[in-house]
Amino acid sequence: MIRSYEDLIRTADAYADSRTLITGVDLDVFTYLGSKSLTAKTIAQKSLTSPEGMELLLNALVGMGVLAKRGDRFRNTPLSRTYLDATGPRSITNFLWLAGQHWEDWMGLTQAIKKGRGAASPQAPDDPVFRRRFAKALHERSFYITPKLIRHIHLGKAKSLLDLGGGAGSYAFALIRKTPGLHATIFDRPAAVKVARAEAKRVGLSKRVTVVGGDLFTHDYGGPYDVVFYSNVIHIYGPKENLQILKKVRRSLRPGGKLIIVEYFLEPDRAHPPDVSSFALMMYLFTESGRCYTWEELTRWLKPMGFSHFHRTRVTKKIGILEATLTGSNFVNLP
Repeated sequence: MIRSYEDLIRTADAYADSRTLITGVDLDVFTYLGSKSLTAKTIAQKSLTSPEGMELLLNALVGMGVLAKRGDRFRNTPLSRTYLDATGPRSITNFLWLAGQHWEDWMGLTQAIKKGRGAASPQAPDDPVFRRRFAKALHERSFYITPKLIRHIHLGKAKSLLDLGGGAGSYAFALIRKTPGLHATIFDRPAAVKVARAEAKRVGLSKRVTVVGGDLFTHDYGGPYDVVFYSNVIHIYGPKENLQILKKVRRSLRPGGKLIIVEYFLEPDRAHPPDVSSFALMMYLFTESGRCYTWEELTRWLKPMGFSHFHRTRVTKKIGILEATLTGSNFVNLP
């Protein structure tokens, strides 16, 4: 929240630290260092970069607190070794790569506000290489959010779950571990589910996971399922597209089944939480019709489809859960 002159200046200058950190990750500085202590010259040689530029970058990273320095040698801090060394099991380098992609996209905001959607040209979302790394990035982000989220979700005796737009499967795996006898189907773009299939094998859950690659609008979801879990996809699309998907979700649920939507929910004023209103602006910037929605909007969409027993949970300042049960037999405007 900006409340003072100092806040204004700090916010305007925040790009410098962001870009410095992302550049360090882009150039594999933290990975080259690993557990070693190296000079700027050595790292410049390994990364094929300017020795002068690399020394300035490393010193800036020391000043930010993500590297340490003794004499002319640099080393990782415990924090950077844990999260910024790409070889580590808790690395978030793919997520910071994605932050770098967003950083570039934000440069087109002024033009997009002037000219409307499509004025900027972000990375094509259907590019397979982009989609695979995007799935890995969100999987890394889930290390932080999954425990906070899953503690609020209780599936009881559910035996079948569809994780729609499930990416690398982070949430599906966590729900399987929490719910005895649960089998999950992860549905996403073909490039994304390749990551999910490999991850399921790595964590020993292949027998309890089915992976399906397809298109949200044209492919059948299967079912009927006891639970449909739908996380962080609604903000990509406009109301028309979302209603189309939610009607398909309704068809894939058994009577009495539960729909769980995880989203960046806005309050009725559409300005709060502030992190969500800024995220909505980003959706304007690099989607054709996406934005963030209020809890009330989604409830209004779902009621005519036969959903009831709505329950809201605010998990973090950004993320919320909307749960609903399919209880009605009538489906308004069902084609």
